[in-house]
Amino acid sequence: MKLSAKKIILSACAGLLLMACGKDDSPKPLNEVKLGELSKTWNLTEAKLDGTTRNDFQNVKLTISGSFNSANPLGPYNFDFVGTFPNPSPWPTDGEWTFSDENATSIIRSGDSQVVTYAVSGNQLTLTISGYSGPGFTGGSFSRTKAVTGTWIFTFTAQ
Repeated sequence: MKLSAKKIILSACAGLLLMACGKDDSPKPLNEVKLGELSKTWNLTEAKLDGTTRNDFQNVKLTISGSFNSANPLGPYNFDFVGTFPNPSPWPTDGEWTFSDENATSIIRSGDSQVVTYAVSGNQLTLTISGYSGPGFTGGSFSRTKAVTGTWIFTFTAQ
């Protein structure tokens, strides 16, 4: 009986050792982890311009997507908005973005090179465009700037 128990224990240990050999313990690049956090559909819960809540964004959803490429970890990746936006808006309805750096602290929209800081906390995403002074967007083309100038804060929850 003792011999059988020892064989079982040795067999189990050998199996665990073999399973551990195939495991890759190297951490994922930070941008890959951050892309995983961002890549989903987000529902807009609040939009503010210079601290004032804006009610002219209705049923807005943001989808962030893309496949991580270790050869080009900054991106580009994709974003797509649906819903009703004010005219003009500080966001185009879709486009590409890249991480600003290897630390993935902010994103840069392609097209207008606007830096957007972000924070993910649980199922909440906050996007901040500080001191925006670029042109507004309407149907993918540029429009007036006065209505979109300022600091924008967008709060989303994961769908």
